[in-house]
Amino acid sequence: MTQKTYQLTLTFEQILNLDLQLPEQAQEELIQEIKKKSVKKQDGDLLSVFDKIGKNAQAKGLTEEILEELLVDES
Repeated sequence: MTQKTYQLTLTFEQILNLDLQLPEQAQEELIQEIKKKSVKKQDGDLLSVFDKIGKNAQAKGLTEEILEELLVDES
């Protein structure tokens, strides 16, 4: 099986929606990671933090297709 990677541009709202789909423990871990990165690197703005989160997600196998499935509004 060949794995494809894509350059994804996520909005702040999309990232928050993805976070809300995570189990509570994973949400807390993500929040702590963002806080830790924000404290360590004062010169990084929020968009660069989320850019790093997106790149990390891609490195762990998030594809455009998976992202679209996660963002489907089922309401």
